[in-house]
Amino acid sequence: MAIKHLVLELYCSKTWSDAAKAAAMPSFCKNGIGEPGYHCFDNGCAYMASTYAPYEIAYAGEYGEVLDMDAWIGFGGEMIPADADEARISELKKTWEEVCRRKIQEAYEEYLKLMGDQPPEFGGKGQL
Repeated sequence: MAIKHLVLELYCSKTWSDAAKAAAMPSFCKNGIGEPGYHCFDNGCAYMASTYAPYEIAYAGEYGEVLDMDAWIGFGGEMIPADADEARISELKKTWEEVCRRKIQEAYEEYLKLMGDQPPEFGGKGQL
């Protein structure tokens, strides 16, 4: 079985005014209107929309959902100098990738150290 982790931005297009005018909130809607999650995928929700989230790292909770704005960061915004051309942006993205991969490794090693274990060789695939 092949496994691939995806980082997506998930949107709920149902609004409270829609709910007041027409059909009620779907029964599977776990967190309320405007609060999408895994349950939208599980139920093929018609109000669900998504897009990719490039160059991001995140901490996901129990259901693989990133719970707050302090638990993810993506490359962009003030990270790109105003005068950067495409070649420079490409270099910066590579640097961002290197930093992210190093921080993932550091987090793994720090956690095991706090637990009193020695980390095995980190291969970057599958479960740590």
